[in-house]
Amino acid sequence: MTGLSTAHHPQIRGVIFDFDGTVADTLRLVISGFQEAVVSVGGPSFTDADVYDYFGPTEAGMLRRAVGDRWPEAYRVYLAAYERDHGAYDHLFYGVVELMTSLRARGIRVGLVTGKGRDSAEISVRRTGLGPLLEGFETGSDDGLAKAHGITRVREAWGLAADEVAYVGDTPDDMKSCLEAGVTGLGAAWAKTASVVADPRWHCFGSVAELTAWLDAHVDGSFSRP
Repeated sequence: MTGLSTAHHPQIRGVIFDFDGTVADTLRLVISGFQEAVVSVGGPSFTDADVYDYFGPTEAGMLRRAVGDRWPEAYRVYLAAYERDHGAYDHLFYGVVELMTSLRARGIRVGLVTGKGRDSAEISVRRTGLGPLLEGFETGSDDGLAKAHGITRVREAWGLAADEVAYVGDTPDDMKSCLEAGVTGLGAAWAKTASVVADPRWHCFGSVAELTAWLDAHVDGSFSRP
């Protein structure tokens, strides 16, 4: 684990997770579905690197940028491919379910804020069985990156101060969203696709086990909910 000093850190009472690349290894699912959708309406054959350049908005927003007025049909193809191929991605990273379950058992709020669109996010929450563990769920914007707004919406719904909440994500943009929202950034560097790197402004973990150990030391298990 690298990053901020852990000394005198406020007790965490809520933990919000990103989805793709953080709780599940699903970026390949997103990329392949996007590539199939674009080609289906006569668009170009994008490389993986090309698709990454479109990340930020929801998949509908990405397709609108990629194929213009043809995006509604492309989006239908994307969602069909996403559901069709999800079976290989139904299992979360090892230790994630146990971590979320443990947090909930100690009275810690658990939420999900993703840049995905509502449709694909709901497919993934259903297919992975995450739903019962979540007490907050916000999705992305068709217009661009909006995670800081989603984090703030979940935090305010919980009635917690910013320094009582942490966000777990796998990209530099995730950590920048933490800074914008004023919450503690916890970098998830365990996936092969992770791009988050160590930085003095946030913590960074190489495994779910490392994150679990940090949270064990910093969550307020005595927190009494209203």
